[in-house]
Amino acid sequence: KLYMGIGDATMEVDGKIIYEATDLKVGLFTDTSGF
Repeated sequence: KLYMGIGDATMEVDGKIIYEATDLKVGLFTDTSGF
């Protein structure tokens, strides 16, 4: 089963934010045993 979610994210390197994104659409898997 696949659930869809929306979220915000930041990426930090050495304590500094180098990337910021809002309203990311992501797939959330409940079972990864098939991978």
